[in-house]
Amino acid sequence: MKRRIFKYKAVYYLAITVSLILFLISAFSIFSLFNDFSFFKLLITGFSIVVNSFAFVNLVEKYDKAILFLNLGLVVSTVFIGYYVLLIILNKGFYEMMSYSYFKFLIILIVTIIVVNKYKVQKKPDYNEIENIGEQEE
Repeated sequence: MKRRIFKYKAVYYLAITVSLILFLISAFSIFSLFNDFSFFKLLITGFSIVVNSFAFVNLVEKYDKAILFLNLGLVVSTVFIGYYVLLIILNKGFYEMMSYSYFKFLIILIVTIIVVNKYKVQKKPDYNEIENIGEQEE
């Protein structure tokens, strides 16, 4: 029996692609630590690498917690890219911000969060007969 995480295969492939891209971005962000090191950047980069690698592996293996790790990775990325977008808006204005790739990537992440959570498979609670022995059913 095939395990399903999402209702459609296209959403599954979208989730795998996005999680791989986020993992690669977080893995290559280690190189930015050499330019300007701070302990906060080190913690965020390490957390991001761990969460995105767990998300990718869990999606490929179709484990139960795959959507949880994918959502964590997407939220962490969205928060930090949103911070840069907010700085660009405050410094240069809203209309100049449209030309930056940070804004476009932020919109893609938000749309991905919406699509992934809309089309995930809802698990029905299993009815375990052994646990219900001795209880009256009506």
